[in-house]
Amino acid sequence: MIYKTTKRLLAAVLSMGLLLSCVSVASYAAEDDQTAPENITMSPVKKRYSFKAGETKKDSFKIINDGKRGYTFVVYARPYSVRTENYLPDFTTEASNADVYQWVQFDAPSYELDPGESVNVEYTVRVPKEAAPGGHYGVLFAETQPDEETNGNVVARTKRVGAIVYANVDGEITKRGDADAAKIDFFQTEPPLQATQSFQNSGNTDFDVDFRFTVSDIFGSKKYDSVGTYTVLPNTTRNVLMEWKQAPWFGLYKVDVTSKYLGKSSSYSGFVLMSPLWVYIVVVVVVGARVAYAIRQRRK
Repeated sequence: MIYKTTKRLLAAVLSMGLLLSCVSVASYAAEDDQTAPENITMSPVKKRYSFKAGETKKDSFKIINDGKRGYTFVVYARPYSVRTENYLPDFTTEASNADVYQWVQFDAPSYELDPGESVNVEYTVRVPKEAAPGGHYGVLFAETQPDEETNGNVVARTKRVGAIVYANVDGEITKRGDADAAKIDFFQTEPPLQATQSFQNSGNTDFDVDFRFTVSDIFGSKKYDSVGTYTVLPNTTRNVLMEWKQAPWFGLYKVDVTSKYLGKSSSYSGFVLMSPLWVYIVVVVVVGARVAYAIRQRRK
């Protein structure tokens, strides 16, 4: 009798433990979903338009919630320009041609999106009749909003995605640009292996640069090859950086850089010796010692 009672109590304890474990797992999963970061994706991330002054056009972009947490997001437009030749984006300076944000009106200011859902954000672009011919630029943003029900121990987080708008207004269009020779430094001390080339836009609208960056060893075997396209805004100079990020720490390589823009093309080649800095220091010390020794021998 005692044995049966003990057995029943043990079974009850195990059942209660399993139940509590399930409740704990479910509670943890629910809590994990609540604290998971928002995942927000925009498609496309670039918009190109050709307008006539005074024209109106409707369009949209898609926002996708590919995470585990629902959220509210707001939409708005801002200026788009760049700072320095490295093209650091600027979303606050109201440059003369960064005025597209003033032309955009969204159908709704905010949206709610559950996990796994998507929505098309509709908007209208109204080009002023007095808009100057040439390129005009802006950016369309979608930004998540923090939950209203947060306590003092939770940091409110937001995420923002954007699509750059390249708008061209018909009229007297000038496409003009030049490029400097590609810069390929022979001595490089650590990955990534790099080359750069600068492009100047002296016209009144943007143009694209298509480039190819190829790295081969001294026997002609191709080690790395990449292609890409960069946009150069009017009245700016853009420094295009090309990189082989997984380059070995030591080696002698041949680098080829080709670019095409505005019906022009350029091609440059150079060699790169990739080696840690200490190797160059040792070489300098050895060479210096040899020179000093030779000088002393001559004085004898």
